[in-house]
Amino acid sequence: MNIAQTSHHYYPHSGGTETVVKTVVDALALRNNTVHVFSDYEDLKQLKDEKNILYHGIRLKRVGKFRFPASGYWKEIEDSDCDILHVQGQRVWSSDYLYTHLNRIKSKKVFTAHGYYQLIYGGMINRLYYGRFMPSFLNKFDKIICLTDVEKRISERMFPKITNKITVLPNPVDFKRMDEISLDRGVLEKYNLVEKNFFIHAGGLQRNKNIEFILEAMKGLKIPLVLCGNIPDTNYFEEIKLKATQMKVEIRVLGSINEDELFSLIRKARFYLSGSIFEGFGISMVQASYLGTMVIANNAGIATELQEMGGLKIANSPEQMRKIIDSEMKIEDHEQLKESLKKRFSKDEIIDRLIKLYGELI
Repeated sequence: MNIAQTSHHYYPHSGGTETVVKTVVDALALRNNTVHVFSDYEDLKQLKDEKNILYHGIRLKRVGKFRFPASGYWKEIEDSDCDILHVQGQRVWSSDYLYTHLNRIKSKKVFTAHGYYQLIYGGMINRLYYGRFMPSFLNKFDKIICLTDVEKRISERMFPKITNKITVLPNPVDFKRMDEISLDRGVLEKYNLVEKNFFIHAGGLQRNKNIEFILEAMKGLKIPLVLCGNIPDTNYFEEIKLKATQMKVEIRVLGSINEDELFSLIRKARFYLSGSIFEGFGISMVQASYLGTMVIANNAGIATELQEMGGLKIANSPEQMRKIIDSEMKIEDHEQLKESLKKRFSKDEIIDRLIKLYGELI
């Protein structure tokens, strides 16, 4: 198949939707599909003049700077002569600039929202966007993918006229990659940490991550909170440091570290903690459960399904999180949990289902 995917950023950017897109397109290319990615060159100005370059086996076309794509963006996609156009992400330029041109593109069209982040903030603009504009946009797609059962229910409630197009297909998780990583025993010494005597959270430090939820739950505990991930919102980071001081919580900010170190730290942490008020999916929570570390999280993204599997406990308040922390809860049957996670989220299984979905449309 000839498949085009959109992504507001693309590798070497890392995190969120763009990381998912890279995992998907790499897997599709390895299965002898022709894959095009249309993205931006934000912070990558040296790539501005490259023409349809081959990058890791992907035909990558950077069509504009963040929020300002080239006027012929839709025509670039049409000229790729793709069988499938898969639009990834909502309320991002790479999707918003396409909606009004979708009828001009002849290929079959698939859409993955990766959650409806702006809904949590309410307001007139968001009500107008999701109530009036989004339904007309979605009508132009042949299939709508939701990442979780919760997202499916939200989509069906908000957009009742397209319920027949909706299916659930989680993000792919590369469990084989985690199995290949040998435990790095030097990583604890490198970061001056003691096994099972620290908590960990992974992800970009943005407001929706709600780190203050965790800090309130940890108030006065003499155990550090390790934060891994980039810091896109420096103002929020300063607020977090102040909040940690007020709560008398020690935070260790490691920034973006390589996967080997991250997975080793997650394995050795006492708990993986998340106070996030929004997750489109929540791959780090799945990874922590697979690595044997109990997750305690606010109810967002994949949390409900992970709790049913036994790898996570939902805490709806900092007080609930503190009670679970104090209980020393652990995963009861790790091997069974790993098998359940593989069956539900493994990359090979998800890519098989995605290719089948594409094939049924053409």
